[in-house]
Amino acid sequence: MIRTLRQSLVRHLPTAAALCGVLLCAGVLLAGRPAAAQGQGPVERAAALVNEEVISMSDLMNRLQMALSSSGLPDTPETRQRLLPQVLRLLIDEVLQIQEARRLEIRVTEQDIDRALENLAQQNRLSLGEFQRLLDASGVPVASLRQQLLASVAWSRLVQRRIRPTVSVSDDEVQAQLERIKANAGKPEYLVSEIFLAVDDDANEAEVSRLADRLVEQIAGGANFGAVARQFSQSAGAFTGGDLGWLQQGQLEQALDTAVQQLQPGQFSRPIRGVNGYHILWLRDQRAVAAGNPADIQVAVGQLVLPADPANPEAGLEAARQIAQEAASCDALSAAAQRIPGAQQGQAPLTRLGDLPAEISSIVGALGVGTPTQPFLTDRGIMILMVCDRMVPEGSIPPADQVRDAIAGERIEMLQRRYLRDLRRDATIEYRL
Repeated sequence: MIRTLRQSLVRHLPTAAALCGVLLCAGVLLAGRPAAAQGQGPVERAAALVNEEVISMSDLMNRLQMALSSSGLPDTPETRQRLLPQVLRLLIDEVLQIQEARRLEIRVTEQDIDRALENLAQQNRLSLGEFQRLLDASGVPVASLRQQLLASVAWSRLVQRRIRPTVSVSDDEVQAQLERIKANAGKPEYLVSEIFLAVDDDANEAEVSRLADRLVEQIAGGANFGAVARQFSQSAGAFTGGDLGWLQQGQLEQALDTAVQQLQPGQFSRPIRGVNGYHILWLRDQRAVAAGNPADIQVAVGQLVLPADPANPEAGLEAARQIAQEAASCDALSAAAQRIPGAQQGQAPLTRLGDLPAEISSIVGALGVGTPTQPFLTDRGIMILMVCDRMVPEGSIPPADQVRDAIAGERIEMLQRRYLRDLRRDATIEYRL
């Protein structure tokens, strides 16, 4: 079920991860005392041990409070109970990130964190004292925010040092992507944000699914999507509120790609099970891929018309849906027409989109070559349209370096997710809850 996103008026605190870009630009050195050792007083009950490093119950409760305050989720016993396992998982990941950064001698100093807090205050148009009082009023210990900041900066620096140098994008790959962009001119592209919750094994599948459902319920109730993403999403884009940027058809895995195309701007999806976990997608905007004037794009449109029984049109529509599902070319439409008595098939020559009837142009302008429309009833029968050929005029396309960075970013995201998964797999984790 798809619901329209209602914008939250709750002012949320930016997370520590949101400062990664600022800090990296400032050339911050990274570093690390053990995550659980910072600011620890007397020994208390442990929530978990990560390679014999303690996550205390106060660590867990403080982070839970920060997640609730910054995301706008309701602070109720039910919400706390449902969020607790995911918050603990995020804390475990942070400890693993800091442990790995420490192993690689990546350092973050107390002065770095002080400057980061000052930047946070400035972004909220507050003095450092006012910002700290705001945290206190929200029940969020400053130490919890500093801890999150340490982990996110350390991990970002690790990615820059260990992963980014291994990623290269060839000129041929850039050119191929530019050609795809050009071929997609006039088709829609989507501005998307996501919340990603990983499923590492079958044991936590149900738990992650329940959390995804809960987050959707709260977003539908007014919780801020970006703030929820910052606190709970496990993708690299979490620090930007889950922003995936502008995407074209086919850039996401199939289930996600289909879901995006079914959304309207301002809507978000129910949880979608992808290859590695659950995704919640928010379609923020939609536009046509730019490459000159879309009206100057030329398309050759094929059509298949099937006879319809006025007394039972649904039977004919079901048969047409099966053809549309299987047909991947105009030749396939032609072959289908030969099998069905009374079916008609034809193909118009290349024609400017701007010269086609508006109702036809709006349908086929968004189609790729070989992609059929869903069947629809007309006075002639049940019709399926398909773009058999497309010619795109020369026009504006993104610069090559921008395309190169985008391809590299996708690979870095995949590799760092795999890196963290391997750290989690190889770690000794003992739960004490």
